[in-house]
Amino acid sequence: MNWYTFGQMLNAIKLGQVAETADGYRRIRLLPEGLAWITGPYADSLVKVEGYLLSDLWTILEDETSERFAEQRADWERKRMEMLENQLFEQRARRFDPPNIEE
Repeated sequence: MNWYTFGQMLNAIKLGQVAETADGYRRIRLLPEGLAWITGPYADSLVKVEGYLLSDLWTILEDETSERFAEQRADWERKRMEMLENQLFEQRARRFDPPNIEE
C-alpha cells in the first residue's frame, strides 16, 4: 500500500478512485466535477482544500464504484494532459515573450 501527501495523492489518483486518510475517517472520491467527500458531515459535497488536508497521509483504493469510471478514465486522462500541456506552453510563452511596455 502506497501512502501519499495530499499533493502527491492529487497527482496519483485516477477518476473514480477513492482516497482515504491513514486513520480511515476521511474518504474522498475523484469525480469529473472534482474531489467529493464520501464520509463525514460534508458527504456528497466537493472538497474545499484547506490546511488540515495537507498534513494527512492518504492511500488510494479501488472499489466496486470506481469500476463505473473505467471507461471514462482514458478520455479524462487525455483532457488532463491537454490542460497541463496548455499551462506549460502558456508559461513558456510568458517567459520568452516579454511584455510590451510602452514608455
